[in-house]
Amino acid sequence: MKPRGRRPGDEDTRARILNVAREQFAHSGYERASMRSIAGQAQVDPALITHYFGSKVGLLTEALRLPVDPAVVLESVGHSEPDHMGEALVRAMVGAWETPVVRQHFLGMLRTAASHEVAREVMQQTLHDSVQVAVARLVDDDADRRSALVMTQMAGLAFTRYFLQLPEVVALTPEELAASIGPTIQRYLVDPL
Repeated sequence: MKPRGRRPGDEDTRARILNVAREQFAHSGYERASMRSIAGQAQVDPALITHYFGSKVGLLTEALRLPVDPAVVLESVGHSEPDHMGEALVRAMVGAWETPVVRQHFLGMLRTAASHEVAREVMQQTLHDSVQVAVARLVDDDADRRSALVMTQMAGLAFTRYFLQLPEVVALTPEELAASIGPTIQRYLVDPL
């Protein structure tokens, strides 16, 4: 007879499913990563995926959730000198990306979003709800447009530094990146558009 109630390790099981899903979505893409294969690799019953996440899209949404809160990462930017917010933003974002967990998560997001429309839509919403909203708090007017422009620069930096690994970009220190890219970000944040 099975014991009743929740089994021990529910959070471990949920985390294991999420980790496997992230790996499979990044490696195989959303379409080819099946709930059955994710469950098999996580050594759980496929019904647990539905139990924890509701659906494959729910699992994807949770798997793409950022491991750090952009509002926390960007909090220091709001306290920086107004003329140097762009540099502070680059420094804060690169500082977060330099941590292996965040970097791997972001790379997985890029690979997954490139493979499927649903994944792209989920990533777009995730970035809007987190990064774009956090950047919008730093500006006085035209917040959506300004934060979207900031995201173009930062996404391009992340793509070339961590995904393509362009040697010239990889070789730059976070301070050099802040000094080089910060003025462009500054213009997007405060100059007339």
